[in-house]
Amino acid sequence: MANAVYAMSGPTKIIELDGTERSKWRFEDKALHLWEGKLWRKEAVGCVKCVEKEGVDYTTLSRAEGAEGDKPEEHFHCMHHGPLDEVPYEMVKKYTVTIGGVVREGDVSVKDTMLFPASMNAEERTTLIEKLLEEAEDEEKSSGASPDDDADE
Repeated sequence: MANAVYAMSGPTKIIELDGTERSKWRFEDKALHLWEGKLWRKEAVGCVKCVEKEGVDYTTLSRAEGAEGDKPEEHFHCMHHGPLDEVPYEMVKKYTVTIGGVVREGDVSVKDTMLFPASMNAEERTTLIEKLLEEAEDEEKSSGASPDDDADE
């Protein structure tokens, strides 16, 4: 999800936010943004609490820093919630396909990360994760019939 290091070819546009009234800030996907004396990139998907909100106050920024030769460490910042923690997750879906007498089983795996406000304690984070998982499960159930449902008709 969040990769602040992009391959660059040619000059990169820098938008200065420092010294500019927040209501006049603008973010561009391929630009660097100078804020608090550091260069940041706008994240396409950001803070889990702001993912459905729009506007400057709900933007997530990322930056990478580190000693030369070291892998840069990424930092994430939600303009509404402050510093963010990157929490890895893995989703695995198992499937079975039967055609005639031939059966194939397998799985599909997705690994990524989610960004949570660093200010959340463990209990708050767990409660939010459980809520997000329940919403995802409900959405999947309501998205339509599965192949098994069609076989009953």
